Amino acid sequence: MFCPLAIDWGNAADWASAVASAGAVIAAVWIAFGQERNARKLRRIARNEEHERKVHLIAEVIRLCGEIEAVAGSGAQLVDYGGGNLTSRRDDIEALRSQLRALQQFPQSDPRIFGEIGRILHASAMPLDVATASTSYQGIMLRDIARKMAERRAALATLPSTTTVHPD
Repeated sequence: MFCPLAIDWGNAADWASAVASAGAVIAAVWIAFGQERNARKLRRIARNEEHERKVHLIAEVIRLCGEIEAVAGSGAQLVDYGGGNLTSRRDDIEALRSQLRALQQFPQSDPRIFGEIGRILHASAMPLDVATASTSYQGIMLRDIARKMAERRAALATLPSTTTVHPD
């Protein structure tokens, strides 16, 4: 007999199956979006770490460049005041240059940093005979190195501003 008020709602097993299926679909969608959020977060962390490594490398190169500038400047002042042992200044600069060469081997993907390190190495090179040259030539050479190092430090200081970290 047909009664419009008697609707067949099914049994409890059908309802449990329907609720479980809907819950499974919702859980699957939730997990998929959660994995995408986690992947985005991991990519952002990796980009930030890469940026941090670049900034630390640039800071170390700036520090070494500043030390070369200071050694060259103090050597030029020493020459201006009448002498002193410039062999130790040349050795100090060579030690700092070897640290720069080691940084140039650092695994990094930004060629601008390597280019700046190469320019610093080229600009800070001292001839081997500088210790036996005249004092005026020694002073000119050391002042020139100090000036070039100041220029290179200024160029390095602009590099971090050109590398950006995306918030995504």
